[in-house]
Amino acid sequence: MTIFHMDVADNTVALVTKHCGLQLEMYQKCVTGNPANWDIKCITQKRALAKCSEDNVPIIKHVKEMCDPFIKDYDACVMKNQEDPSICLDSLKRLFHCTEEHGKLPPSGPPRASSSTQAKEGDKPAAASYGYRGGA
Repeated sequence: MTIFHMDVADNTVALVTKHCGLQLEMYQKCVTGNPANWDIKCITQKRALAKCSEDNVPIIKHVKEMCDPFIKDYDACVMKNQEDPSICLDSLKRLFHCTEEHGKLPPSGPPRASSSTQAKEGDKPAAASYGYRGGA
């Protein structure tokens, strides 16, 4: 018997499309319609898509929680270095490694969406293990 393992990224995209198709379509239309300033004009659609994705695709919420310091570090770096975002490559690499580690489905399946279960402090990886130094 062959067991089919769907790629986690493909599965995540499929779940976002299934549960948040309208939000995804609205965001795509906004970005396409505002090529010069989509990052400003489409913030409402972006937030709606992010909220829907977190609410309906547990792995997204899990990765965002586990990689929060790296997300914040990268965002801060990009904001600080808008003229030369290549300065932020190390920050992006740390974020990538975190998402790679925490974006994999465990044998038991995706994490539960229940807000009543919180990871114990010992369950979270030490940010330093990715070379995170904090700040921008």
